Amino acid sequence: MPSALPLPAISKLLLAASVLLLTITDAPAQGRVIRVTTTQVDRMNVEQIETAVGIIQSRRSPQIAAQVAGEVVTVLVDEGQGVEAGEVLARIDNEQYRLAKKASQAEVRRLEALHAKKNREFERSQQLFANKLIAQDQLENVAGDLAALTEQLAGANTQVADSQRRLTETELVAPVRAEIGVRHIDVGDYLQTGMIAFDLIDVENLRVRLPFPEYRAPLLRPGLSVRLSSPASTSTPVAAKITDIRPGINPANRSVAVIIDLINPGNWRPGASVRAEVIIETREEVIMVPQISIVRRPAGNVVYVLNGKNVSEQQVERGQRSGRFVEIRSGLHGSETVIVDGAGFLTDGSEVSVIE
Repeated sequence: MPSALPLPAISKLLLAASVLLLTITDAPAQGRVIRVTTTQVDRMNVEQIETAVGIIQSRRSPQIAAQVAGEVVTVLVDEGQGVEAGEVLARIDNEQYRLAKKASQAEVRRLEALHAKKNREFERSQQLFANKLIAQDQLENVAGDLAALTEQLAGANTQVADSQRRLTETELVAPVRAEIGVRHIDVGDYLQTGMIAFDLIDVENLRVRLPFPEYRAPLLRPGLSVRLSSPASTSTPVAAKITDIRPGINPANRSVAVIIDLINPGNWRPGASVRAEVIIETREEVIMVPQISIVRRPAGNVVYVLNGKNVSEQQVERGQRSGRFVEIRSGLHGSETVIVDGAGFLTDGSEVSVIE
């Protein structure tokens, strides 16, 4: 008579039987009703998108140099400070330029008086010549003197304008809205003409540089719409367009550079990172189903279509994903009702109970 199995062996057999039962229970159901949820196949507009992460740059970084020589008497800004276009950054001692302007204005007034006097003399000479009281060469001498004074007066007015320009240039002014990158001067410094006083960073006119893999280059072209978002800003994504695509390939990472120029939408800062979604194309009325309604089977991807109380297994070809939906390129017509929750437990012909 065979001996009884020891207790540890019986325990192991029971555990193995339990595992086998659980495995059979979790397999696709056959011959039992499965509770499921359904949805109607939807049609949506789908965007084919290429994404990249790039860097925000300043499109311009102007340097402010002294246009006239002199001692710095006032510095109104410091590094990191934002300035508006036309804002005064520093002042150079303007006393000599103010006096030069006064002197040139005095010279203009003197020449205007001489010109007026000579003009009256010319008018009298014309009358005398008409009455044959003076010779023609006398009239021509007066006319020559008047022409010379006219030229001198024009030159003096030019000198006044130049004096005014120099006086104005004793104020160093920001040409664009920007931030002070580097301040090279302080009060008491003597500036020669052409010496750099400030390095500015233009924060108004920005440039986004995006690296894309070289094999994506055929899809990209100037004018494509782009959605930009930066973690340094809490604003909503910004709509822009591709401005340019650099012709060369970066040998370091085999990427092509895509350029997007834009006006600062708010508080974007040069140097910050930016995420871009380039819209390659938009396809309209595309058949879409929820991601979880697609089940992977040995034959490929399938969905289960509701037919009364049963389902039919339909093999499909997946396309682009958009959020929680996936494009169906083939296998559905667009009017079907498909299983969503519970699809993984079904086989072809399974009986289901729809949860409303």
